[in-house]
Amino acid sequence: MPAGRAGLVGTVGYIDARPGATNVIPGQASFTIDIRAPSDAHRKLAVADIVRRIENIAKRRKLALQLDVTHENRSVPCAPWLRNQLSEAVAAEGFRTFELPSGAGHDGMAMIDVADVAMLFVRCRGGVSHHPDEHVDPDDADAGARVLLRQIENFRPRQP
Repeated sequence: MPAGRAGLVGTVGYIDARPGATNVIPGQASFTIDIRAPSDAHRKLAVADIVRRIENIAKRRKLALQLDVTHENRSVPCAPWLRNQLSEAVAAEGFRTFELPSGAGHDGMAMIDVADVAMLFVRCRGGVSHHPDEHVDPDDADAGARVLLRQIENFRPRQP
């Protein structure tokens, strides 16, 4: 992976090709792209690169193009001291720790201005989340709850 791209994640969450017939080349297509990265600088560079490539393709193929930014949030880095404590709680419950540099903000976006944040993720069947088909196995929910309880019971305030 090129330098500066570690942790860069892109998701196409919606595609609509019109007219949508099996054997008809679409005359219009709409789609969303969600770009996340550990830092805003890397995310912005990636977005600029993607936009430039889309514009070049549209120009080369003589296509009309409309790009709309519908949502943009800053990156929300998790605090290392909290990540370390969560890792300890995960290990103490007998599980391996995985770091997810997805840039996921979730409620962290609302909290980062008042407190450090960290996130504990519980696996979903097939990796599907934020969707009606999302499913968490009860054993995984139990494991996540035990890790969170252990974190709370062993919480150590940030050292200056």
